[in-house]
Amino acid sequence: MEAAKSCLGFAVDCGTIAKGVGVTVMGLILFVGSVYLLLTAVLGRWMGFLVLMVCFSGWMVLQSSLWLFGFWSQGIETPTNLGPKGSEPAWVVLEATNSAASEAYDEFGAYPNDPWSEPSAAAEGDKTAIEGQAQVFLAEQLNAQLELAPEDPHAIQPTAFLVDDVKLTEAADGTQLAVARAHYTGGGPQWTVSMKLDSGSVPRYSYMFLAGSIIVFLIVLPFLDRAEKKRKDVLTGGSAPAWYGPA
Repeated sequence: MEAAKSCLGFAVDCGTIAKGVGVTVMGLILFVGSVYLLLTAVLGRWMGFLVLMVCFSGWMVLQSSLWLFGFWSQGIETPTNLGPKGSEPAWVVLEATNSAASEAYDEFGAYPNDPWSEPSAAAEGDKTAIEGQAQVFLAEQLNAQLELAPEDPHAIQPTAFLVDDVKLTEAADGTQLAVARAHYTGGGPQWTVSMKLDSGSVPRYSYMFLAGSIIVFLIVLPFLDRAEKKRKDVLTGGSAPAWYGPA
């Protein structure tokens, strides 16, 4: 079966992205557009648009704040980062060689001596993730050299590499570092895979929604205030602007 192709550089196939965009557009038309239609029937097109945008952006400020900080919305133990999540913390391969570890951090020069040590029982999850990342990376590199696509039945699988040992340490700037030594079950040299822990950016999209909502709110609010003052002037004896109908 042919693997789904990624779209626009994302790790999602184009069909899924198209469906997501379609659902989002239809949701805006049905739920936001219908409210706008009712507002235009009462307030007119421009005033209705301003009222809608102020209300919508204000609601998004509250919603994205709940995503970020929780605010006990689900009780005392409410977690944070409840909204759309960015990249999770993950181990990233820096380099894989047949001899020494990477030179990206000074600590790699001391490997395998102090301050490097084997993972403790509490770091068993990290050890498993490091082993899996090393296997996947080495399999991808070998398949690239052999010019084999991942879906090729002859492609090398990650399980074809066995991890011999894993050691961890911490860089001077606090970055978690790891080195895994692995070998191919079909023979060949031992590989030294150097990694670092990428902290990720889980709340990234919630921050983007919050910042964007605040900006839209601050931009639209003065226009609504100005339009409301004009409307008040009309109600207290001024001349009304030309009326072009509710829509």
